[in-house]
Amino acid sequence: MKYLKSLFIVISTTLVMLLLSSSLCYFNIINDVFNDVLKLVSILISCFLGGLYIGFKSDTKGYLEGIKIGGGIVIFMLLLSYLGFDDGFRVIKIVYYLMILILTIGGSIIGINKSDQKK
Repeated sequence: MKYLKSLFIVISTTLVMLLLSSSLCYFNIINDVFNDVLKLVSILISCFLGGLYIGFKSDTKGYLEGIKIGGGIVIFMLLLSYLGFDDGFRVIKIVYYLMILILTIGGSIIGINKSDQKK
């Protein structure tokens, strides 16, 4: 159940931040280049928050919990990208997926360390 809550945090945070950045771009408050950067940052922040949540809820080995959540997100995005949109292979996507995985692992490590301090 904690995995579903973590994925819900990732998805809901991403949707809210993407809706905000798209609205700002639609009303010409920000330009397209800044919107692309904001989309990247919003997904990375939401993955970090999901890892942080799973770290708070875990008892031991936060990095394994982060690998599980981050791996699930990366696999979902790979399937969506390659099967859904028929997008080709690019090296920049591998870097992007690695950033997602590393931030999720980092968030879970920080979360488990903070939860140990509370106890």
